[in-house]
Amino acid sequence: MAVVGAGPAGSVCACSALNSFGEMRVALIDQHQFPRDKSCGDAIRDDAVSVLRELDIGAIFDGRPVIRDLQISFPPTFSYLEKVFGLQRHSYYVIAREVFDHYLYKMALQQGAGDYTGHRLIDANFDEAGKFWKLILKTSSGSAVRIRCKTLVGADGASSRVRRLAGLERQQDQHLSLGIRAYAQAKGSTGTHLHFDFLKSVLPGYGWVFPLHGGKVNIGVGIDRRDYKRAGRRMESYLYEYIRYLGDRDVALGQPEKIMTGPLPLASQAVPLVPKQRVALIGDAAAMIDPFSGEGIHFGIWAGRTLGQLIGQCIESGNDEDLEDGLHNYAKAYTERFARPMEFSETLRVQARFYNFFM
Repeated sequence: MAVVGAGPAGSVCACSALNSFGEMRVALIDQHQFPRDKSCGDAIRDDAVSVLRELDIGAIFDGRPVIRDLQISFPPTFSYLEKVFGLQRHSYYVIAREVFDHYLYKMALQQGAGDYTGHRLIDANFDEAGKFWKLILKTSSGSAVRIRCKTLVGADGASSRVRRLAGLERQQDQHLSLGIRAYAQAKGSTGTHLHFDFLKSVLPGYGWVFPLHGGKVNIGVGIDRRDYKRAGRRMESYLYEYIRYLGDRDVALGQPEKIMTGPLPLASQAVPLVPKQRVALIGDAAAMIDPFSGEGIHFGIWAGRTLGQLIGQCIESGNDEDLEDGLHNYAKAYTERFARPMEFSETLRVQARFYNFFM
């Protein structure tokens, strides 16, 4: 099995497959070398934590504070959304993605995954006779590496190369959000809660402040790509607008640093999870991001665990026909579990956007 993308979804998929069948071979491929940063709120939901503990790769959470409280603000006409968040029963850990992703990547290597970080997927072709994929990778020095695999997993993010090689386009603008994230030192306590502010200028997106350690916070803003393009503003302007908003409410922050932006492919545009023979997509490559909350880590981790487990079991059986069934069983299981919640979140997103423009 080759997993392209060593973020949480990909690394968990590799760990899960190796847990299911220790003798299988897994190539973990990523164009970046680790540790590497990613634009994200860094909040990891308790159900994702449970999946990692079940795989015996949850030690990173030991001794870290758990956050159970949310503090949310809305413009007056959007107070109905508070009822939605009132149903929120999850708790969270906040860990910088540079740390969290590196940990999961190392766990995958410890369990036996082959390390192909620093390798970029250039091309992939399926051998019909042998029923395997032939991959061409390129290193940072420009040399080519060729590998073969029975199953190709695309966990390579919003601009997924695997997804494009499988004949799928990127998300359309109406199914994309953009996020900007920074770190800053809080001047005074920001509390022990996750802080969400639904600002009229970014609805149905929002600003967030999530506490890390030593008074440091993760601060960011998410906005609909269509609204961003229409406004013609730079993403940084939304971040500094939000910082000023917080300052007026006695949440003082130091100079933001490590500012990063990134696309968020939303689940409102369904993506075939098995788009081609012996190809499966997980994480951002499969648009597994909640259309309203913007949360994606849990869905990618759940998908990686489930897919890896099914592939490992199928490889262990030695029956290649089982492998095709296993991939489709993964797609079915994910859809049955998450399709309806994603549809509900998309309804909220559409409502909030409508009210923001016309009310």
